[in-house]
Amino acid sequence: MERLLKDQHMSTICTMKILLLLVLLIPLLSNSSEIIPLNDNFEFPYQVWEELNFFLNEASLTLPPTPVFIYESRNLYDFHILTGKPYDIGGIYSDFFIILQPIHILKRKGIYEKVLLHELLHWVLYGLDEKFQEGLIYWWLRDYERTEVDFFLSNFNGNLPKFIISHWNN
Repeated sequence: MERLLKDQHMSTICTMKILLLLVLLIPLLSNSSEIIPLNDNFEFPYQVWEELNFFLNEASLTLPPTPVFIYESRNLYDFHILTGKPYDIGGIYSDFFIILQPIHILKRKGIYEKVLLHELLHWVLYGLDEKFQEGLIYWWLRDYERTEVDFFLSNFNGNLPKFIISHWNN
């Protein structure tokens, strides 16, 4: 049993190293604006695409030139190992890479589309000062109870494109 756990741990570490290599290498080699799933069963809901395009229009943004890679964890344990995050976090975005909990779990919780859109908004807002990203995203998704929203709104001038431009890091 101990040997099996050790083999699984080594396999997870190897997978993490390969994913890290992909995260570092592929964006450097590509100039396309794409969403690239890393598994064949990935479902991209039409509603998420529509919401993302609506946000882009309202914020006067376009898709980033660097593609985003989406990885669905095999199980919650792998999600935790890959991200270091607890199970109440549905997904994470970092450097043009999204790691999601298993989609069937997110769907069962009724949050798959919301989590996917949240992480895609991080991708779109990659250059926005990080201290404003969470607040803006929660505000956009109408999750107003978050303290990050209060911080964002205390700095928001009412003009989304102007706010983004004035807080964009080059």
